Amino acid sequence: MSLAVTADILRTLHRLHQQLADLKDRLAAGPRQLLARGKLLESSEAARTAIQDNIKKEKVSADQKQLQLKSDEAKILNLDSKLNACKTNREYQTLREQIAAFRMATKVLEDEILEALERIDAVKKMLPAAESEVASIKKQLADTRSQIAGETATLEAEVARISGDLTCAERELPADSLESYRRVAKSKGADSLASVEGESCGGCFQQITGNMVAELKMGKIIACRSCGRLLYLAK
Repeated sequence: MSLAVTADILRTLHRLHQQLADLKDRLAAGPRQLLARGKLLESSEAARTAIQDNIKKEKVSADQKQLQLKSDEAKILNLDSKLNACKTNREYQTLREQIAAFRMATKVLEDEILEALERIDAVKKMLPAAESEVASIKKQLADTRSQIAGETATLEAEVARISGDLTCAERELPADSLESYRRVAKSKGADSLASVEGESCGGCFQQITGNMVAELKMGKIIACRSCGRLLYLAK
């Protein structure tokens, strides 16, 4: 087999391997995009849920304080009704002190309830933005899924075509070199071949020997001693 034919075959094989690797990378990128957007949606939904849970928590707290306030107010009314029935000053004074304590407690509860309602209003204002973000990411995810579905069929067809071209090109290799080529191609894929620029491997940029260059010029197929790539002379 002549030098030109051998170099052309290896050059074609290298190009096809690179095209195939690029297509497979593009195919793999689709699921990665979907995974990334899915995680983004999970994070956004978790943030929205946290806001909703915070609102519920503050409402429960406010409701409990409201019930406590009503209970204390009822106790105040009950104690007030007993004042006129007191038989001693000590009893009267004790009731007045109890009423004062309950009124102080209700004042604290009223302040706490007001603060809780203000917190609820503040957190509620955050909810529309969180809802909007979730909706936006859901739409982006749906659009991305649709786009990838459309691209996948085209990419898979290209992979099949290039794979077929690669199989045809491999048949042009000398029979005594085919096994070595397949072994390297299986382990290195797109990095299984490299051109020789001057006297250096185009893959690892290590210098090759003069004897290796001479063998390449004779049309032999040899591998770089540093990286293992099959070498061919550049045009």
